[in-house]
Amino acid sequence: MKLSQLLRVIGARCPQDPDITALTCDSREAVPGALFAALPGHRADGRAHIPEALYRGAAAVVCAPPLPGGVPGAAADDPRAALALLAAEFYGRPADVLTLIAVTGTKGKTTTAHMIRDILSAAGYKTGMIGTLGAYIGREKLCDAANTTPEPIALHRTLRQMADSGCTHVVLEASSQAMKLRRLYGLTFAAGVFLNLTPDHIGPGEHDDFDEYRACKAVLFRQCRRGVGNGDDPSWPAMAAQLPSGAPVTAFGFTAAADVRALAVEPDPERPLSVRLTVAGAPRYHIPLPGDFNGADALAAVALARALGLNDGAVRAGLAHAAVPGRAQRLRVPAPFEVVIDYAHNGASFDAVLSALTTHHPRRIITVFGAGGDRPKLRRRDMARSAVRWADYAVVTADNPRSEPVEAICADLSAALGEFPHEVVPDRRTAIFRALDLAGPGDIVALLGKGHEEYIEEKGVRRPFSERAVVAEYFAGR
Repeated sequence: MKLSQLLRVIGARCPQDPDITALTCDSREAVPGALFAALPGHRADGRAHIPEALYRGAAAVVCAPPLPGGVPGAAADDPRAALALLAAEFYGRPADVLTLIAVTGTKGKTTTAHMIRDILSAAGYKTGMIGTLGAYIGREKLCDAANTTPEPIALHRTLRQMADSGCTHVVLEASSQAMKLRRLYGLTFAAGVFLNLTPDHIGPGEHDDFDEYRACKAVLFRQCRRGVGNGDDPSWPAMAAQLPSGAPVTAFGFTAAADVRALAVEPDPERPLSVRLTVAGAPRYHIPLPGDFNGADALAAVALARALGLNDGAVRAGLAHAAVPGRAQRLRVPAPFEVVIDYAHNGASFDAVLSALTTHHPRRIITVFGAGGDRPKLRRRDMARSAVRWADYAVVTADNPRSEPVEAICADLSAALGEFPHEVVPDRRTAIFRALDLAGPGDIVALLGKGHEEYIEEKGVRRPFSERAVVAEYFAGR
């Protein structure tokens, strides 16, 4: 593609017109013929890396003013927005032939996106999904994710793959950081779904305060043709106010004012570790995941499906087969007890998943957990307090210790557990085996912290580790 064609989308011109064969915002990945986008960052300014990109063969540069003398390219007041437009153009504007649906909120994005994907698939649409767990076409994984919402180059490259494979719809998790860093700039969504907003992602390198966090979330809805939001959340009006004039609005919730109103979320007596959701004007929906929070995410998916006019049979079928790797994931094991894997790694998420498990009236909950190294130590106290509140026994072990000694992290957790029945087993594989040895009829073994992750990070190295494989190994050896 000629440089002139690319620069046209950002309203820029350049006397030189080289062929552009690649885009990159990482100077280390620059190759001959690449356009290098020098982006401002939290720790460094990409302009400092222009010489390296040119040395590696970059044919052009886009950066904040001024453009270095004699270098082909353009200066842009907002290089991140410019890159989003350039990436879309370079990959042939794949979003133009796709129906895009964005899901945002502090909690529940991944689960809700999976549910919507499964509903659309049940309705007969070939559907892509992009989010925390990676990019998928249907349930086939294309790639892992570096961010919940990818940077524009990776995003539009993935959308191109999806369009070329015949996808008609794509469900995308939209993070507040993505909006702040303009990763979704220029895209138009058929619908935006808002789940909830609680203080999070506030601090250096993220958001200055809650007001900025909420404002970044709200920007998404300027790019949506319709809005579907949690009417029970006090931040929904701020989101809906950003929708274009005349855009349809659907509110879901548990109050009488909701357009799509939930009457009840309750454990499903006919299915293990499942809930059933009762919505006004419809028979019950069955969701093979435990907990009110999964019922609430299902309600959001139902509201979105109704707003799009999808057949209720497809909604029912999609929810009945919903599965999210590492999110309250039930492992089928040849034993008279249940095993659940979840990504919970702070006190609030521990409370959510463990309290949900108690509603299924297990004989005991045996939990296996550690804590991430180089993270706030208050998380360790909060997780331990949650285990004391909801569980019956704990096996304390490694999570991602990073630069901290595993033994020191385990000691902190053990101290926070106090007199609560527990033991310390630093090796996570051995800890899982120990918990499974302890489990008896009617128990639930909850493996918390790793979820979808397939590694343990220690001293700068990620070594492969799969909890699903460890559980399978345990039962294969019995």
